[in-house]
Amino acid sequence: MKISLLDPGLVQTTGHHFDLDLRLIRALEARGHEVEVHGGINPAPALMAALEEAGMVVHETFRAAPYGPLPTDGTAAAIYRTRGIATTADLNAVDPSSLWLWPTLPPYQLAAAIGAAAKTRQIGGTWWLPRHPHAEGAATWARAAERLARSPRSIVIGAFDEWLCDSYKSYTPELSVVNLPVPHDGAVNQGRPAVLTRIGFFGHQRPARGLDLMPELVRRLLDRGYEVVVQNSAGNAHQDHRHPRLEVLPYIKDFAAEIARCDLVVWPSKWQSYVASCSGVVGESIASGVPVILPSGCLPAVLAARHGCGTLFHDYSAEAILQAVDEVAADFSQAIERARRGAISWHASNGTARLVDAIEAHAASLQ
Repeated sequence: MKISLLDPGLVQTTGHHFDLDLRLIRALEARGHEVEVHGGINPAPALMAALEEAGMVVHETFRAAPYGPLPTDGTAAAIYRTRGIATTADLNAVDPSSLWLWPTLPPYQLAAAIGAAAKTRQIGGTWWLPRHPHAEGAATWARAAERLARSPRSIVIGAFDEWLCDSYKSYTPELSVVNLPVPHDGAVNQGRPAVLTRIGFFGHQRPARGLDLMPELVRRLLDRGYEVVVQNSAGNAHQDHRHPRLEVLPYIKDFAAEIARCDLVVWPSKWQSYVASCSGVVGESIASGVPVILPSGCLPAVLAARHGCGTLFHDYSAEAILQAVDEVAADFSQAIERARRGAISWHASNGTARLVDAIEAHAASLQ
């Protein structure tokens, strides 16, 4: 079938959009589907270069950027409405096809999707609850979801974690949100190191991800004799590149393969930013069978606990994170074994191929 992949967040290589979309496109095309991609306007030069290298053609369709800052005063509701109206208008440039697929669906895009519901079948996936990144998203989502629940079943809404699916009922009990497999495939990882040597920090480094702790963490880990890898895809994690045991990486095409080269991944994020939001770094680490350190009290910690792996820190400080590193190092063989079992558990229900299976099944069920 012909599938239109709709992703207004596809404007740069940082974040999860480009990697996620590319995996989905390749998997869908391998099944014989024709995929047409619609991203945001004015993509960054780095994304344009990555698209060209991947042989991926993207229509610059959507004007509303999903991650633009919102004010704290009462105008946020008006901005959400404006984004929804603009996206509804932009959908006029998308030709009817067998299926419209929204890999990452925030509230205002759901409102726009419902506005075009008569045009084609649609599937949307969510990675966080609608209060993220702004509280107004909850009201926007609830209004749109109530409309969708009362309409003929032409749109399936899914979430990339069972906890998210259950939690969406507290916003709109009438709307069923289906559980979608997480399209993180990990990397082949046959290594079973005897001691902890190589520690990695991955992803789009920013304040919510512990950017302010990074210099001290890196310095103290180097002082302890570890090899340290820092992925600096956004260009804002400033590290001294001259240390012989420090490797600083830019945006990398095979994200999971670099994770699999590490003995341990540290995800020094603020738990408050991920109470109801997934993490690609944590997902790929679990899928690759690499031990991961992460904060307690957030959805990624729920995910790690579900798969029987992960080591938690409970205070946002370099000292607490380093104590977790010491805990892993002191019983490293057990940390490796838990990570291996976690990967087996992960692949029993997740991965890009399983997501494509779900997309095909849900598309066939729609009117």
